Amino acid sequence: MIIKNASIILEDKTIKKGWLEIENKKILSINEGETNLEGIDLKGSFLLPGFIDCHVHGGYGVDFESGTIEAYHKFANLVTKEGITTYVQGSVTNSKENNIKYMSAFKKFMKNQDLKSAKCLGIHLEGPFISPAKKGAHELALLEPPNIKTLKELIELSDDNIRIITYAPDLQDGGFTRYLIEHNILPSAGHTNTSVQDFLKDYKLGVRHLTHLFNGMSGVSQQEPGLTTAGLYFDDILCEVITDSIHIQPDTLRLIYKIKGPKGMCIITDAMNAKGLPDGEYKLGNLPVIKEGMKVFLKENKALAGAGATYDHNVRVMLKEIPNLSLNNLIYMTSINIAKQLNIFDKTGNIEVGKFADLTVLNNEYQVEKTFVNGELVYEK
Repeated sequence: MIIKNASIILEDKTIKKGWLEIENKKILSINEGETNLEGIDLKGSFLLPGFIDCHVHGGYGVDFESGTIEAYHKFANLVTKEGITTYVQGSVTNSKENNIKYMSAFKKFMKNQDLKSAKCLGIHLEGPFISPAKKGAHELALLEPPNIKTLKELIELSDDNIRIITYAPDLQDGGFTRYLIEHNILPSAGHTNTSVQDFLKDYKLGVRHLTHLFNGMSGVSQQEPGLTTAGLYFDDILCEVITDSIHIQPDTLRLIYKIKGPKGMCIITDAMNAKGLPDGEYKLGNLPVIKEGMKVFLKENKALAGAGATYDHNVRVMLKEIPNLSLNNLIYMTSINIAKQLNIFDKTGNIEVGKFADLTVLNNEYQVEKTFVNGELVYEK
């Protein structure tokens, strides 16, 4: 396959007019200039690495708690319209009985993924190992402190398909953190009231990822600095950021970018099943929520409950709110950083010879025009 007349976005430069050659799912060559070879003509549109969302619960009427293979396939297919080529499937806190049911279907889905959909890497388990003080839209009665016995049960139920776990580091002594690292599960501190000092024990063990910075965590304070402070301070911590302009206001977003820079953050959606659906009442797990535009909140107390924005919307917010943000820097936040964090950068995450042709095409208004997964055109506007 040939993709031509593209503005190709690389880390260190932009090929203003170039073309790609794709063979056996992978990028065979990256070329400057024009070609007479037959191919897909992008007519000057931007060609970026495919977006990777490491924290998305659902959308289009589907989430992890849908619990059917058909639902998981539907979601993997529909997120490609957002430019997503790879994602990690978020879960909320569920009962043991429901986890047995959901994971039974999910592990079958993982073994039989559709080659013409976005690639799912596994589960981002957000709960039950979180703090009641920062539970957000998680069911209080189902929470428990981090413990290895329950974790082992969940890993077995999932057929070893858990890739990320959000947990409260202050509710364990470090043993839980060590177990995650030893078993190649990305430990992500979040939904916690930890202080910077208490978090240091886990940082020293190797925790380098934070779940949705500022949201569901202790904050920035001159007297009681919390996890947000640690995330901003340590250069080697990768911070998930929900850039929908609802979870984080633009002035705070600019502050995060000024401190962390493009290599210290990754854009996520944290989207739930109502994304892409009309306004109204829905459920996040067992909890009733209300969707108004791109905002989703608990019916009970109006606390934010996941999100209703698409990935490409969050990209446009970032480009609008950060002065002079180049696409070369953007792709660190949409693809490169999280691909490195999840140890898949040898296969995907940037436009490089030998890597999978996971690609997103944006027009001049940064709307998604096309999405390619493994060199296959899986979405076209």
